[in-house]
Amino acid sequence: LPQPRRLPRRPGRRVRPLLLPPQDGALQREARIWNGVFERAERVAGIERGSIRATVLVETLPAVFQMDEILHELRDHSAGLNCGRWDYIFSYVKTFRAHPDRLLPDRALVGMAQHFMRSYSHLLIRTCHRRRVHAMGGMAAQIPIKDDAAANEAALELVRGDKLREVRAGHDGTWAAHPGLIPAIREVFEGHLGGKPNQIDAAAPVDAITEEDLIQPPRGARTVEGLRLNTRVGVQYLAAWLGGSGSVP
Repeated sequence: LPQPRRLPRRPGRRVRPLLLPPQDGALQREARIWNGVFERAERVAGIERGSIRATVLVETLPAVFQMDEILHELRDHSAGLNCGRWDYIFSYVKTFRAHPDRLLPDRALVGMAQHFMRSYSHLLIRTCHRRRVHAMGGMAAQIPIKDDAAANEAALELVRGDKLREVRAGHDGTWAAHPGLIPAIREVFEGHLGGKPNQIDAAAPVDAITEEDLIQPPRGARTVEGLRLNTRVGVQYLAAWLGGSGSVP
């Protein structure tokens, strides 16, 4: 694939990124369909091939096994891949729901430090950089807390730590859950990149990531309190959503 480039802005027109969330199933075929849509749109609009770029959100377990195929199908229309890690955890649960040996531990213990999540992130980085497109990090769970300065700073510190892990792993950018997080995120990424636009040319690790790495069961305790917490969160979030609030910290 060509070296990623900054597309020129046209007067009065905003450049908007297009995010494609793949579904379980025929992901390669879906990417091929989108590539055809982009090609037709470029012809109709009379713009250069590759002007439309999409970032594919890798948020299902089947997708992590088809990242090369997805990038191949999109070709010049690919801006890279993005870790959709919270839905990825759900996809792991959904995929292995009939396997008692793969029951997850308490939700708070299932984060990026778990081997299967770390392997997923590292494989995405290597796949993107080998094909010279951007590897985007995932979304931190925290959002700004307006009415509590101490709690807000604690949340920002968690975000900084998460982004530092991502940029050290090799991610070229990341996904911000809230505009208020962007200054802290930029501070971490720009401080580490030192003026470089990305890490595509950084030396790739030589250790292999296997299929077993990607599906290794997470380790940790399973408690009744963890089950109760999951139940409470689900009910309370749905109640908030039905009550008109879609962002519930």
